[in-house]
Amino acid sequence: MRKFTPFILAVLFCAFLVPQKANSQVNFEFESSFDNLNSLDSVSVFSSAFGFARIGGENYAGVRLNPELRLGKVGVGFDIPVYFNLDDGKMFTDEFKGGTGLLRMISYLSYGKKKKDPVYIKVGQLRGEHVGYGSLVNNYSNSMSFEKRKTGISYDICIKKMFGVEGMYSDFNTGSFNLFAIRPYVRPFGASEIPVIKTLDMGFTYVKDKDKSKRYDESNDINHFLEDGMSAWSIDMGITLVNSSVFNLQWYAHYSQLRQVESDSLKTYFAAPETLANYDNGTGMGVGLNANMKIIGNLFKLNARIERLWYSDNYIPQFFDAMYELNKDAKIAQLGRAEKQEGIYASLNASILDKIIVGGNLLLPDDISETSPAFMQLHLRTKDLFDRILIEGSYSKGNLIKLDDAFKFDENSLALIRFAYKISPILYTGIDYRWAWVEKDNGKYKIDNSVMPYVALKFNF
Repeated sequence: MRKFTPFILAVLFCAFLVPQKANSQVNFEFESSFDNLNSLDSVSVFSSAFGFARIGGENYAGVRLNPELRLGKVGVGFDIPVYFNLDDGKMFTDEFKGGTGLLRMISYLSYGKKKKDPVYIKVGQLRGEHVGYGSLVNNYSNSMSFEKRKTGISYDICIKKMFGVEGMYSDFNTGSFNLFAIRPYVRPFGASEIPVIKTLDMGFTYVKDKDKSKRYDESNDINHFLEDGMSAWSIDMGITLVNSSVFNLQWYAHYSQLRQVESDSLKTYFAAPETLANYDNGTGMGVGLNANMKIIGNLFKLNARIERLWYSDNYIPQFFDAMYELNKDAKIAQLGRAEKQEGIYASLNASILDKIIVGGNLLLPDDISETSPAFMQLHLRTKDLFDRILIEGSYSKGNLIKLDDAFKFDENSLALIRFAYKISPILYTGIDYRWAWVEKDNGKYKIDNSVMPYVALKFNF
């Protein structure tokens, strides 16, 4: 691990420089490892961006409407594109084709705050999702394409501070049973007033996926290895050791198993001599600490998480992550060659005066290889910096084999960088740069970049 220490430090430092969470609307939500450093604004907001966009190699001009309505614990956000092709004048409607169709105009519908209120539900685009302590599902996003968002659900319901259930479903696509995760949990002493002990939390997670939808690549094909589905389970527990107004420290541990995928096409694939695969169930475990610190109100907030991982052959930690939706067949195929390994997971997120929010996370095996790749995410967000400037961005890199390629943009990269200037209290001008998967005319996906200058309106009401 010592030889990777400079790289880890560089990644966390670069989080201040390289902008995470891709969306067309201008908001300032931030999620740490298990909790929020900053809450959502409690006011309703209307924003719209007038500008130019290059989508799938064609030029469009128009407007994106992004009203957000909040009433108490209820929130709803919209993302309504009204773009016209500059060559033929036709309206861009690809975002509404297939799956949930017009429901894609609703970017989210939410109630409550996760782990803060007894009832939390969010329907819409899912980003940075985790279930339990993240051994199986961590940093998961259901949409790899900015133009092709999916509609899923995330929830956490706790009864009498003792019994609860949390989970998610990735996509309400009637043609397929997609990624499903559920975690019933119990806090045996949750209703008591015993310090520390009352925070003890134990849960069991079950994950299932039988995705039959088309994947994000040039093949325009489905995920054949999921013809009979794949499943996984985990048990976990955690306890809050310190909980004060300025410092919070949580310890947790987990054990999980990725069940062998029973698929004829996968067996045929592994039977080929060049694969050299010995595929079976894979297991993993981890022990970690999660800390939150707050100094003088909103002057400085910090979340840090460090976890030690041990896992067997045929196991990849945090298997259902931000890059999982890219090509599920390819990721399942990695399990057949994945070797026994140890590693670390680390994340660091900071908020300064609620105006500068920076952070990143890194999954790093001790010995990086094609069968045990690293994964990295970085993000930066500013709010009215110097009263005028907004900078927002994210960067995700999966299947990272060579650390020198960490910032090389390719098919395993997703990025959004936004620079905006506040002309008046309600008027912004700026430019977006995106690196993501887009759909072509023939229905296939390809990796592409786009630049979108715009003028946007945003005001509270």
